[in-house]
Amino acid sequence: MSSGSPYYSVTGMTPDALSPRKEICNYFSAYPVYSLAWSRRDDQNGMFRMALSSFLEEPQNRVQVIQLSPQHDPAHTPERPDFGLVAETTTDYPLTKLLWQPMAGGFAQPDLLAGAGDSLRIWECEQTGEMGEMGLHKSSLRQRAKMATRADYSAPVTSFDWNQIDPRLIITSSIDTTCTVWDIETQQAKTQLIAHDREVFDVSFVSNSQDVFVSAGADGSIRMFDLRALEHSTILYEAPAAVAPSSSDPNIGDLSYYPENSGIPSARLASFTPPLLRLSCNAIDPSYIATFALDSHTVNIIDIRNPGSAVVNLVGHQGPIHAVSWSPTSPSQLCSAGADSRVLVWDIHQALATRQHQQRQAMAAAAQAKQLS
Repeated sequence: MSSGSPYYSVTGMTPDALSPRKEICNYFSAYPVYSLAWSRRDDQNGMFRMALSSFLEEPQNRVQVIQLSPQHDPAHTPERPDFGLVAETTTDYPLTKLLWQPMAGGFAQPDLLAGAGDSLRIWECEQTGEMGEMGLHKSSLRQRAKMATRADYSAPVTSFDWNQIDPRLIITSSIDTTCTVWDIETQQAKTQLIAHDREVFDVSFVSNSQDVFVSAGADGSIRMFDLRALEHSTILYEAPAAVAPSSSDPNIGDLSYYPENSGIPSARLASFTPPLLRLSCNAIDPSYIATFALDSHTVNIIDIRNPGSAVVNLVGHQGPIHAVSWSPTSPSQLCSAGADSRVLVWDIHQALATRQHQQRQAMAAAAQAKQLS
């Protein structure tokens, strides 16, 4: 795996106090990598550190913490690693997601790392004082908590999110149709609700909110909840019907492949509502949510002020999309990754401006027609 161009915001943090010297930094894992999370710290202990987990079909999966080495090669040498391993632990099952604790109110000591798979787990990451490989200080990963709704059985956790306002709160989604809010200090569930009619695949707190969260599921919908009034929820978006073609069709799941009014080959199955696999809440503007459906090549942008349909559809991938995330610093930029082995960076500022202009024109036209009538 490779990471993007490193930029050191603190003078002297690079080995040669210059930034940057290369575009790509490498880490070569011995295992297939499924999930990763950048550290939220910006001090010397956490800068350019990330956690990653393996995907092995055996009960010996790995969680690793790696960090950019102060001895990394300033010249571009693809064969040499730039990140070194500083901590490692094992889990029985692959993790569906990893997150470091948010930095609200300052950084915790030790650092907390959360992962979800068969249950929600919290690890403490703390330096041991020993020197390791590539001039890096070793750290330990000690399991602090393992949280499940039942002692005898827990439905697999598909995703989770850490509250940015109150870092004591984590919300998880599960294949049993529920979302659960956890207090990591008491290690108890604060509340659990049935969020969808089928499996819940992703969940996220709305930015700058302690109580409002959204979820996406196999029923093809995005729903919004408020922890202060759980008796009500809002369906923000429902994926349009797609076609279930044969498994050999390269355009499986992509309804846009068929020209409008052209008709669908009769041998194909009836339309169905595709599951929504992932969502991402805009970190700056809480009005916008990005999502994508199963086998879709399109990222859909939802405006919670105008529920029901996507305000922007981003078409560019040549294979099914696997991940999407908003920029932490720009309200109009996001990136997506897909099975076409590409990461695309989008800026939807112009698209949103065009849509707002069209809406104003439509409102003006409607007002004029009303006056004439």
